[in-house]
Amino acid sequence: MIKSSYKNILETGTVSLSAGTEDSNYPLYRLYDRNIGRFFKTTSAITTEIKIDQGSSPQAVDRLLIPSGHNLNGMTLDIKYSDDDITYTPAISQWTGASGLIDKSWASITKRYWKFIITTPASIPQIAELFLTQTYEWERNPSRPGEHLDPLFNIEREESFGGQVRFLIKGDPRKQRFYHVRCVGETQKNNILTLNDVWSGGKPFWFYDHEGNWLFGELKNPINIKEVSYQKYDFDFEFMEVIP
Repeated sequence: MIKSSYKNILETGTVSLSAGTEDSNYPLYRLYDRNIGRFFKTTSAITTEIKIDQGSSPQAVDRLLIPSGHNLNGMTLDIKYSDDDITYTPAISQWTGASGLIDKSWASITKRYWKFIITTPASIPQIAELFLTQTYEWERNPSRPGEHLDPLFNIEREESFGGQVRFLIKGDPRKQRFYHVRCVGETQKNNILTLNDVWSGGKPFWFYDHEGNWLFGELKNPINIKEVSYQKYDFDFEFMEVIP
């Protein structure tokens, strides 16, 4: 089942610290700037509570995603919600952080207040992005992925006048995915157009591919939705990973 998570309630709500102090060199807004190469940190290794207030029109949330690069391995973590900012209920059981991508999900919940809590960390927490999001599962999946399954290598090639070649490795390779999706209905057409509007050409998002991998990236080319018969549509989904 292919999925996408492209909205983050931190971007539409008010984000603050109800415990802990922001390091001004690693500001809080870095949790929702969609740049996984820039980190948020507190000033000291103390309990940290990141609070999101969605206001009077809260969006549903069913997933927490934190990209690799954090240092939460071994730390005690919680994700909780509230109607009144007084009594908070765990969305899932408290857990111990592990290295790599953090992916936690639960049945969809619509609440005004949310908190991500790091209890008595051994070192100063470091997080690039905190996605609190709603998962969109595609109504119709492509039968098979198309082209571009090979990684895109980040290499600069230089050749001297005499023909000597040098290769400069400028970063890790990026994964690519291409799907041609046929004969989708109105619902999926509208959902894909909403994803496209939210992405807006400049907001990388999370994509769960046919192999069961969450990738953070961008649309490489326009979706090109076409109506092929009455209320039936084809579209191309060409995705490329974004890395620090």
